[in-house]
Amino acid sequence: LRRQRQMCIRDRVSRMMSDLKDRLLEEKLIVILRGLAEEKLIATVDILKNMGMHFFELAIDNESELSMEKSLRNIEGLRKHYGDSIHIGAGTVINKLQVKRVAEIGGEYIISPNLNEEVIRATKEMGLVSIPGAVTPSEIIRAYQEGADIVKVFPANYLGEVYIRAIKAPLDYIPIAAVGGIRPEDISAFQSAGVSCFGVGKQLVDAGLFSSYCDEEVFQIIEDRAKRYLQAIR
Repeated sequence: LRRQRQMCIRDRVSRMMSDLKDRLLEEKLIVILRGLAEEKLIATVDILKNMGMHFFELAIDNESELSMEKSLRNIEGLRKHYGDSIHIGAGTVINKLQVKRVAEIGGEYIISPNLNEEVIRATKEMGLVSIPGAVTPSEIIRAYQEGADIVKVFPANYLGEVYIRAIKAPLDYIPIAAVGGIRPEDISAFQSAGVSCFGVGKQLVDAGLFSSYCDEEVFQIIEDRAKRYLQAIR
């Protein structure tokens, strides 16, 4: 009976993660939030959520233990504030301990800059969606074989849509996320090349703007940029 219960729980978690992946591939955009002060986070997410964006990646700052803990607190804070009305994942995850911490505070997906098999396996064991980074066909295949749900090709702007089109030809069954320097005007070409979704950071939400403009001006810039991304995707 206990084993049956465990199997039922695993099946339910698997279905939930599959649904989350499907919703992400339908919405096609993850907003990467990096370096924002706590008081700016909710205001920024509010604007983007009201415009129809629901997937957010909070990048973990790995500079020190203190900065990492601050990043995790921000993820936990957003989860408590928004509940299930948005989907929050952690980015720049580099070890399985971080995966465990993110799972404990309600994160739903794990995004990494690199291919780390331990991180992928830990992510799937925790019942989260796995999005590791990769570049070469060998890395992409290995990530997918280890259990990745989507493989992040990074940095996509340097590799270009021609490269992605070439690797998608034999690897069409693997969902690819293009991340790194993607502008609204790039979206169409990357989608035509076979990209399933996008991760967009500084080109949409640039924390440095807050030191040059007043908050109201920055939020207007973010809103204007968001409109261009949504228009390009839709």
